[in-house]
This record gives sequence, C-alpha cells and structure tokens, in this order.
Amino acid sequence: MTLTESNAFVSMTSSADQDYPPSNILDPNDKVFWMTTGLYPQEFIITFKEPIEFRQIRFVTTNVKRFVMFTTSNQEPKNFETILEKTLSNNENNLQVTDFTLDRSIDVRYLKCVILAAYDSFSSVHSLKFDAENSRTGKKY
Repeated sequence: MTLTESNAFVSMTSSADQDYPPSNILDPNDKVFWMTTGLYPQEFIITFKEPIEFRQIRFVTTNVKRFVMFTTSNQEPKNFETILEKTLSNNENNLQVTDFTLDRSIDVRYLKCVILAAYDSFSSVHSLKFDAENSRTGKKY
C-alpha cells in the first residue's frame, strides 16, 4: 500500500527543498524523493487522517546510515513508541531498501522517522510503504 492511498500526508519535516519536497516521501515512484539538508538529525512525521494498522514496512533511502521510527495512535503527535531502529550499510549513492516485519500489528495515527546519521552531507527518502488496513473499518489497502 502506498501512503497516499491511506489518506496520509507529511505533517512535519525538519528541512525542505522546493526541488525535492517532503510530499515525495508519499509518492510510490522511487525515482522521486525528499532530500535532507546537510545537518543531522533530520526527521519527518506522517499523519493518517484515519488510524491504520500495519506490520510490514519498506523504507527506500539513499546515503542514510542510521534511522529510528516511532509511532503513536494518540489523537495528537505525542507519546511515541520506538518500533524500528536500524543501521544501514553504505550503498555508495545507490538505493537502500529496508524491509522489516514487526513482531505484531500496530495501530498508527502518526509515524515519525528520525535520520540520525548519514554517509554524506545529504541523504534522501525515496518512499515509505507498508501492508496496512484501516483499523476502524477493517478495509484492506
């Protein structure tokens, strides 16, 4: 499922470039991306208009060394819980594809990702995808 199909939007980023906007994180095309600025950490928050439930994540990046993801099902973006923390190998400017299955499904209203370190001054997020369903209606995406 792509994030745009679940009525999601990027509600916060720590940096933005008009040529590589944060909305590109939601685009399923890995050829477009959100580009960070040169300082770390960098972060973004995805907000879901309706809560979703998911267990599998695919995160596609370039030059990311270490990141952590958090979620919350609260009405406000607070009290986040860590769901994933990874250190990635250096792919020499090629795509880094991280597939991860959580040990249980979780309800999510907000997903926050913090890029803690990178292999270059700039890193990019090409896409964030997952298997999910609307936790209220049970509709599969």
